[in-house]
Formats: sequence, structure tokens, C-alpha cells
Amino acid sequence: MKKATVIGLLSLSSLVFAGTKTFKVEFTSEAKAGSTQFTKGVYTVKVVGDKAVFTDQHSKSVEVPVKLENGSGKKFEYTSVEATHQGDTEVVKVIHVGGSNTSLEF
Repeated sequence: MKKATVIGLLSLSSLVFAGTKTFKVEFTSEAKAGSTQFTKGVYTVKVVGDKAVFTDQHSKSVEVPVKLENGSGKKFEYTSVEATHQGDTEVVKVIHVGGSNTSLEF
């Protein structure tokens, strides 16, 4: 029981930490995360619960469902985006959050 409680608290604290940190990503072409389409540009991203909130340069925000993965290895040196291309669109699969072990999976 103690082990489950500790793991639960660690998971919760990771969600709280991820929810308070914001970071920037830049899409150099049209992009898609989940079912949400983005135009090229710079976005501020903040994790709130099980959603990533993307805010563009015009303060327009959109929420996208996300799965958080917290690795146990070395922290990511910088924020990076893993994506595949479908035509002219980057399909975002994962965002690795720089300075943490957190990855956002779409």
C-alpha cells in the first residue's frame, strides 16, 4: 500500500510540475497535434491536467488532449518536437520538454 501511495503522489506531483511550466514550440509549416490543426508560427504551451494548451502570438488558445510520460533517465537538454510529414503538414507525435524528463504524446 505504501508503494502505491508513494507512486501516486509522485505521479500527481509530476502533473502539477508539468502544469506550471510553460515552454515555446515553433512550427515551421502547418502542423497537426491530435485532431487540432495549427498554422506555422510560435506557440506557448502549458500542460493543464490531461490537456496541452497551445497559445499563439495573438493570444488565441486551444486545448489538445495529451498523454504525459515522465522518464527516469537524463533530462532533455532542450525542447524538441517529433513529427512525421503528411503532405505539407507536420503531424506532431511527441514534444520533449527541455530541462525535464517529461514528454507529451499526442
